[in-house]
Amino acid sequence: MNREQFSNFISGFIDGEGNFQVYLDRLYLRVMFRIRLHVDDVGVLHKIKDFLGVGRVVISGDSCVFIISDVNSLLNVLFPLIDKYKLYTTKWLDYIDFKSVVLFLANSNTSRLSSSQLEWAVGIISNMNLQRKIYNYDLIPAITVDPFWLLGFIEGEGTFGFKNLSPYFQIGQHIKNLRVIEAISSYLQLLPKSFTLTQHSKISQIHKTLNSRTQVIVISIIDIDVLYDYLLLFLLNMPFQTRKAEDFYFWSLVLHLHKLGYFYMAEGRKLAYKISAYTNKGRYSTNPNQIECPSLS
Repeated sequence: MNREQFSNFISGFIDGEGNFQVYLDRLYLRVMFRIRLHVDDVGVLHKIKDFLGVGRVVISGDSCVFIISDVNSLLNVLFPLIDKYKLYTTKWLDYIDFKSVVLFLANSNTSRLSSSQLEWAVGIISNMNLQRKIYNYDLIPAITVDPFWLLGFIEGEGTFGFKNLSPYFQIGQHIKNLRVIEAISSYLQLLPKSFTLTQHSKISQIHKTLNSRTQVIVISIIDIDVLYDYLLLFLLNMPFQTRKAEDFYFWSLVLHLHKLGYFYMAEGRKLAYKISAYTNKGRYSTNPNQIECPSLS
């Protein structure tokens, strides 16, 4: 990816995996931007660090995290990127609050707070991230789905899964980000048909479901023809950055087995089973029951 494309990728990845944190250390105000992943994906954090030229990558147990906590780095590197390559989820609201705190710190002689400043800081902290109760959607930028933003978001929030050995694709978000889900659904419905031998497949067959208990809304594509004719080539042309690429490529192979009928042969079904067990969490290096990578020979 060139700089423009990778910047859009980072924006989408932050929308999926980023976190803006403001916290108190006794009477001192601290800030931290983080992207936390499974340790197997530490490589993409180093790519982001090298691209931005600031921050640090820390590995702890099964996790790795990219951190920027320096005020100057936030002001001069991260904020200009996010201001140009917008966030579209409610994380934009967290970013606004986070930015206001960083600007306060940049203009203060000390991070130690007075009693009135402490009250102000507590008010912000108690209404960010999971604590936020009010969502002013008018403050969030209008959504324009860029393919590289979408790639970053898929690498954070997308799933290339299997149900009864049949491949499906889905993206889920809390209902508070319904606008984002609807924008992605509309974007996918405009994908061109790449495989034209199937006459009746239509990308409009995107299912939307809401889990009333978790308030998570999911868009999914389960139709083999639609996955193969529209989504497959679009994603094959995208430069995945995390190990979700491995999940996608193996998933694509099972999709191919289904599309061309090889799945209904004993060898094809056996391979599909091995791949379904291996992909996603099955391949993690930290999985105590780690599945061996399927042989394609």
